[in-house]
Amino acid sequence: MLAKLHGYRVLLVAAAALLVMVDVLRHRAHRWSQMLESVVRQGTGHLPTKIVVSFSPGWRVIRRARITLHRGTVIRPKQFEELSRTIEAAFPATAQSETKVRHVAHRDRIVITRESITPDTRSARQRTLQSALDAASMFTDPRVSMNAGARGFQLKVEEALASLAGQHESGRNWTTDWYPDQGYLVMRLVTAMPSRVDHPLALVDENLRHLPYATGAADRIMYWDVSTSSNKPHCLIVGPTGGGKTSVIRTLLTEAARRGVPFVGVDPKMIELDGLEGYPGCGAIIYDALRAAMFVRALHTEMMARNAYIHQMKIEGAQLPLMIAVLDEFFILSGKWQRLAKTGDDETRAQLKELDPLGAWADLAVLARSAGIRLLLGVQRPDASLFGGASGNARDNFGTRISLGNLSQDGALMMWGDSTVGREVDTSVKGRGIALGDDGNPVDAQMWWTPNVDRHPNKWNQLAEREQAIIDGLLPTEAPQFTCYSRELASFIESERALATRARRHGRAPEPIVIGATATDGDTSAESPTVNGAPTGGDDFSDVIPASAVEAGQTVLVDDDHGELVPVTVDSVDVRCGATGDVVETVLTVGAGRVKTRITFDATGGVVLPEPDLVAAST
Repeated sequence: MLAKLHGYRVLLVAAAALLVMVDVLRHRAHRWSQMLESVVRQGTGHLPTKIVVSFSPGWRVIRRARITLHRGTVIRPKQFEELSRTIEAAFPATAQSETKVRHVAHRDRIVITRESITPDTRSARQRTLQSALDAASMFTDPRVSMNAGARGFQLKVEEALASLAGQHESGRNWTTDWYPDQGYLVMRLVTAMPSRVDHPLALVDENLRHLPYATGAADRIMYWDVSTSSNKPHCLIVGPTGGGKTSVIRTLLTEAARRGVPFVGVDPKMIELDGLEGYPGCGAIIYDALRAAMFVRALHTEMMARNAYIHQMKIEGAQLPLMIAVLDEFFILSGKWQRLAKTGDDETRAQLKELDPLGAWADLAVLARSAGIRLLLGVQRPDASLFGGASGNARDNFGTRISLGNLSQDGALMMWGDSTVGREVDTSVKGRGIALGDDGNPVDAQMWWTPNVDRHPNKWNQLAEREQAIIDGLLPTEAPQFTCYSRELASFIESERALATRARRHGRAPEPIVIGATATDGDTSAESPTVNGAPTGGDDFSDVIPASAVEAGQTVLVDDDHGELVPVTVDSVDVRCGATGDVVETVLTVGAGRVKTRITFDATGGVVLPEPDLVAAST
């Protein structure tokens, strides 16, 4: 018998080894069952009715187990979270697999499985963003809410996401598209805005009623739609001194000329738009404040004549030829009108009262659209009272809005309806600003550079060949013609052209006076020559701002008893607003000691500054 069994010794040894292995696995499964029972009882307070560990259970880690609980057993989320962490710690993950714990509540079961780890193909940037979201450091409660639609909240989240994502290898920038109604947002890469864009010589937009002026993010072309169907017919440009406002105006006007739209300009500083005088499509450039008031009234008459023509001929407004009226540095112009109304001679005051340029301007801002007249306004800071009424009306009337440099909080609210937009513009880049897109949302934009088109040798010879090539390339092949429907505007343009021609032929500016000083052997006495030059005009002051924008402690110029401008320091400012929040009256208190003087300004009142307004540039 033994000899017979000896012949099967190999099989018997294999069978014995198999039985031993099975018994060891059964023993390990039994021990794991006991461990799981203890863990469940301590973690949840419930005793399992049955624990089944699958065969084979694995050598060091469990492969699959099913824990059956009493019917209706309730396990709180925190209890289940602690139970899961304990089981996962008992059977730690490896490079290939990890332990998963699931609670099948409708079957009163806890299922433990060993699953293969799916390779993480996400980039380090994606993992960083996901970790920030999982840690709830950015979204404390990530769900769709009213905050998700607030622009201020969105800007904070966009800044945080862009910071976490870091600079992309391609050099492109991150932008975020929000879909709060669907509960998600999309981060995507867009081409970085260039630091300078020269005015393209080719027609960027084939629509002749679209006047392009800037390049936005993702090479988006920003334009001013001057068509009759446009809901943004008038343009407002806000920017501090040296911010590039004049270049944007030149860009728009040269684009208008090459697309067949003529224009007339008002330049109270006499140095901003003078280069456009004589340019194809330019009717005239007005410098004198009283002549500017006459122009605004003539433009108002033209608007009424055009509306009457449309009514009589039963035609559409789109059939009338377009024209653009440009008023640069409107605050200075308004300040000059107010000063003339106070200190001018009787004839000037009566004429200015009859012209009522501010009243005519308010009508134009509201009614000029249907008559084919487009307004282009340049100011250093926004103020609702000078744009045709309340701040809401100003935003509605001037639908195309551009801001250069950083705005104040009130200026941002007036321009964009949001006190956070346009306050963090990179002012180190010339021409960088905010523009209103065709979808109605403000976007970052790089304004096109258009050099001064003046061909006077003193200016032309200072331009580089590239800049001269831009001017030559923008010159229209055929000059746009003016079509006037009122004799007043036609006569005014003809007379202004005649005055400009006479000024060029016979005008003479006084020679500059050089005041020098010599110092020899310690003698520091200055030698001043006798001055026989012509005095400067009394109304040529540096800048004008709304009275409501004056701050306590600021120095302004006011008229004394002799009608001369004298500097005073404002002690206090009292601004009274109406029920809608618009400025109704402003009272400035000036003087020193016990003697105080109260100066009252209406809603459109402005004050003269002794030097250019640089508040907007440093805000």
